[in-house]
Amino acid sequence: MNNTGIPEMANRPDALETSSQRIGIDGEGISLLEEYESRLAMARRRFDLHPAVRLLFYDSLDPVALEAFLIAFAIIGVRMTEPVEGWITRAGARCGEIGLEGLAKALTAHARQEADHHLLMMADARILVERWNHAREPELNVGVLLNRPATPGVDAYVSLHERLIGGPTPYAQLAIEYEIEMLSVNYGPRLIERCVGLLGQDILEGISFLTDHVALDAGHTNFNRVQLGRLLEEQPDFLPALVAGGSEALEAYATFLDDCLGPLGSSASL
Repeated sequence: MNNTGIPEMANRPDALETSSQRIGIDGEGISLLEEYESRLAMARRRFDLHPAVRLLFYDSLDPVALEAFLIAFAIIGVRMTEPVEGWITRAGARCGEIGLEGLAKALTAHARQEADHHLLMMADARILVERWNHAREPELNVGVLLNRPATPGVDAYVSLHERLIGGPTPYAQLAIEYEIEMLSVNYGPRLIERCVGLLGQDILEGISFLTDHVALDAGHTNFNRVQLGRLLEEQPDFLPALVAGGSEALEAYATFLDDCLGPLGSSASL
């Protein structure tokens, strides 16, 4: 594991074992949760190597560009976060319909913890835009920015959720939550550190979503991991759909970061 918390690339097995364990080279059993982690290693590595991720977390970054990114992150992020409670609730209901009562109850309970998180994004957007308007150009209007069309990353993220929840694998919502909430844990502290280093301590007032989720998502990630392990023990054939859902979630989120650094997130086009 490297210093970003992203596991190194691992070889992906060619076929799914039919039992809840496969036998490793040393003869020890390998759980399907470990198998999931192994198969996701490549997708996580691709995310870590994505140009937007490299710029935000590893390369040199201009303070004005970072401030513009944060505004775009909050503005575009409203559409990424507002539906989350509903998605998890609906996924729980669909899991109940296909006989996964335990997961249905767990998802329904978890959904309530995601309520109104988009309001943090909206509050951040107002603070960040006010800060921008005091020192930079062009002058921005939060209402106008919030009414701009959905970006490719938002479209991909929404489409993924709707397809999985409405299809035969609603349980894959669990993999989406696991991968996305783990990003807060693995990348959030570094982004907060860069924000403070480049923009000053007072920037913390405008990144409440980030700071809150670094703390919240550590617990959520543990919850998701436990549920994922239980599900794979009971339903080992679910592994491919879970791997696909988690991988697609990371791809969509990388596109969202592109959006935040693209035309809407550039200081010239805000």
